[in-house]
Amino acid sequence: VMAPDTDFTFPEGFAKMIVSKYAENQIARYAIHAHHSLVEAYFTGLAVLPNGGRDGMVAHNSRVHIDDNVIVGADGTGIFLEDGTETGPVTNNYIIGTGGGSRGGDDGRFSSSLGIDMAHGGFGIWARGKLALVEGNHCEGHFGNAPYAFFVHPNFIKDKIVPDVPGTDSYLVGKKLRDIKPTHTNGLQLQSYGGFRGNTAVGTFQNGIELSYFSVSDSDEVGSIIEGMSIKNLAKNGRGITTIHSKLFTLNEVTIEGTVADNTITGIFCNNCNGCILSTPNTTLVVEN
Repeated sequence: VMAPDTDFTFPEGFAKMIVSKYAENQIARYAIHAHHSLVEAYFTGLAVLPNGGRDGMVAHNSRVHIDDNVIVGADGTGIFLEDGTETGPVTNNYIIGTGGGSRGGDDGRFSSSLGIDMAHGGFGIWARGKLALVEGNHCEGHFGNAPYAFFVHPNFIKDKIVPDVPGTDSYLVGKKLRDIKPTHTNGLQLQSYGGFRGNTAVGTFQNGIELSYFSVSDSDEVGSIIEGMSIKNLAKNGRGITTIHSKLFTLNEVTIEGTVADNTITGIFCNNCNGCILSTPNTTLVVEN
C-alpha cells in the first residue's frame, strides 16, 4: 500500500509516495497494480520479474499508460486490463512467457485454481474490454494460452462504469460498458477509442490471439479491425487466431506462420460462430513445406 510523504524532495511532477504497508493478498498478487485510481498514471520503462506472481502489470478500472516495459515470466498474464473500463494505451512492451497459467476458463476463474490464477490461461496481454490502444507490443516465449487475448463473458463487465480520470474521452466517462454505443464505428469496436495495431508474437502457444464475444449489428460490414499483426508459432500444433461467439472481424496485413515441418496449426479457427464467414479480399494464402 502506498501513502503520501511530503518529506521527499523529488523534482516537480514526481509523486511523493512511500510504501506504507507490506502484505500478501491472494487476489492482488501483482508486481504493479493500479486499482480504481482517479489519477492518470504511467508505468513506463520498467523491468518486471513477477517471480511466481500471478500478473506483471495490472490496470484495474484506472487509466494507465503502460509503455516501453519488459515483463518476464508472469504465471498468469504479463499485462492485464481487468475491468474493461481501462482507457490508457498499452504500447511497445516486450513480454517473455515461461509457460505459466492454469489453462482454465474465465467463467469460473476462482474455482478451479482457488483464486490463484485470475489470468487463467497464461497470456502476454489480456484485455477484458475494447477501450484501450494496444500497439507495437512483442510477446515471445511459451504462453499457456495466448500472447494476446480479448476475452471475458459480457455478464462479468456489462455494468462496469468508466471512471472520470483526466485524459478519458468525455463520451465514455460515467457510462456503463453496456451503454457505450458509438456511432462513428457502428457500435463499440477495438478501433472505436483505441485499436489493435502492429503487435507481434513468436513462440509456443495454443492461440496467437483469442477474440471472444465481439458482437456487431446486422448492418456492420467491418467489425473490429486487427491491423499489422505477425504471429509465428514454433509449436507442432495450435492456432493463429481463435474467435468465440463472434461474427465479424477485419484483418489488415496480418501474417500467421507455422515453422515446424508437418505441423497441424490452424490459421483461423471460429468456435460457436454467429453466422460468420471467411472472406479474404486482397489476401494471399501460402502453404509451404
